[in-house]
Amino acid sequence: MFRSVVRRSLFTLAAVLALAPSAAAAGPRATDFEMPAPIEGGIASSSGAYTSPVVKAPGRFSLVGLKWSGAGQPGIAIRARKASGGWTRWADASGELDDAPDPGAAEDTGPGHSAPVWTGAATAVQYRSTRRLRKVRFHFVDVTPGRGSPSAAASQAGAPAIVPRSGWGAEGCPPKSKPGTGEVKAALVHHTVTANDYTPAESPSIVLGICRYHRNSNGWSDVGYNFLVDKYGTIFEGRAGGVDQAIVGAQAAGYNSETTGISNMGTHTSLPQTEAGLNSIANLIKWKLPLHGAGTAGPVNVGTKTIERISGHRDVNSTSCPGEALYAQLPALRAKVGSVGPLGPGAPLGPVRGRTRLDTSSVSPSTTVFPATARVAGKLRLVNGTPVQNQPVQVQQTRRNGTWKTIVTTTTGTDGSFAGNVKPVAKTFVRARFPGDGGLRASTSKRRVLKVRPVIAAARSVARASTKQTPVVSGTVKPAKGRVTIVVRKGSGRRAKVVQRVAVGARRGRFRKAFRLRTAGLYQFQAVFGGDASNAAASSPSFYIRVTGPPSGGAER
Repeated sequence: MFRSVVRRSLFTLAAVLALAPSAAAAGPRATDFEMPAPIEGGIASSSGAYTSPVVKAPGRFSLVGLKWSGAGQPGIAIRARKASGGWTRWADASGELDDAPDPGAAEDTGPGHSAPVWTGAATAVQYRSTRRLRKVRFHFVDVTPGRGSPSAAASQAGAPAIVPRSGWGAEGCPPKSKPGTGEVKAALVHHTVTANDYTPAESPSIVLGICRYHRNSNGWSDVGYNFLVDKYGTIFEGRAGGVDQAIVGAQAAGYNSETTGISNMGTHTSLPQTEAGLNSIANLIKWKLPLHGAGTAGPVNVGTKTIERISGHRDVNSTSCPGEALYAQLPALRAKVGSVGPLGPGAPLGPVRGRTRLDTSSVSPSTTVFPATARVAGKLRLVNGTPVQNQPVQVQQTRRNGTWKTIVTTTTGTDGSFAGNVKPVAKTFVRARFPGDGGLRASTSKRRVLKVRPVIAAARSVARASTKQTPVVSGTVKPAKGRVTIVVRKGSGRRAKVVQRVAVGARRGRFRKAFRLRTAGLYQFQAVFGGDASNAAASSPSFYIRVTGPPSGGAER
């Protein structure tokens, strides 16, 4: 029975999710595939715990995890049969509900997935869980190692050596969307909850495998962590966007926009991180936090909590991460980092002096009524929060071809604030840009969408007409649109019923339509524009025409 289930599973195998890099790439390559777990053949205990049968995978794999239907996060362990023979140890794969994107984020797919388990080359898998799960599927990632060893390099002065995304084959795990940016007030330490018995040559493949699993099984945009550090002390760039940027990860639900997530590769429930690993994390934090205007020691407010600048994942979320052994090492890690000020060693002449941050705190209103203006306002500050005054800020909007055009240049006040008006004709994006000068680096705010609602004016030729007359409805729509709809209702108030919807062409924004109304009564007219890619929906004020005369059935245009 079990074999027949596996054979049926092979026929329902999901399409390969592979996004393979070019043959010239030196990094590892990966392929994903899935299959449903068999319904029969497992063992259920009286306590409700469940152990699956051994499941032969459709192909060789290097990493595996589970996803299922239903809420809650049960305890899960996974083991695999190696391609060379023998079984791996049972690995804790209990996913954490809070090891995820922020609630409500576009990439937030909710619960129902385990942590990934690195197995090395394997051919079969088995799992056990603290309760029976519904609609379980295995997600496999098969990673082919790259050629040679990845090279780590410092991206700028003072930075530790970091293996870039290209060094672990990230072209095979491209982000689904543009990364978001936030702030970096603190560093959160994690562990990946994967196997500890890996070699230095396997580390890039493990990072690629985790990225593929986060992206293709969890449904996230990219790998969740900002950085990953192996037990040999190698630092890997995680989520795309730049190691020197405040990239929002998917590593601590509710706190991603204010922290950077550093994950230790392995499971550190009982096994501590190596000295090489701790030293690399210390060097990374010593550079990363000051780079964004944050000190490395003392308490800081993030979200609704006050935590240490260097904290464990469990300090902000309900989780056991980063494991008891590694969490116990955090005091030693803080001591290695020491107390470095927000402008780095040698402040105020440190390497981060002059880094600016430009925020557009408001675009008001977010939808204008043509030809009104919108006010774009915000603040220019150093990354440590110090206002930058008496500096030019360009308020820009997009052209039709998507390029940026400066509408107005304004000057920051004593508190770094600025404001400028834009007057768009159609939907556009707006942003603020500081061009920089010899002592201050340029910066650009996030773009914000600004919608424009047309204004429609409509009028009647007469207020009263007989059933034999043809009153005319005419008007304008600005900015000019090619078509409007005239909606005709009979009656007034809530009892009015739509009797006609007439599409009317508009030439240079002007429209005109004659109506013959053959039933006596009170008629309400309104010109409506339904909206398009350029402008929001709009409508004219309503007006009425009283029709007199004997009824003869219906309304006719």
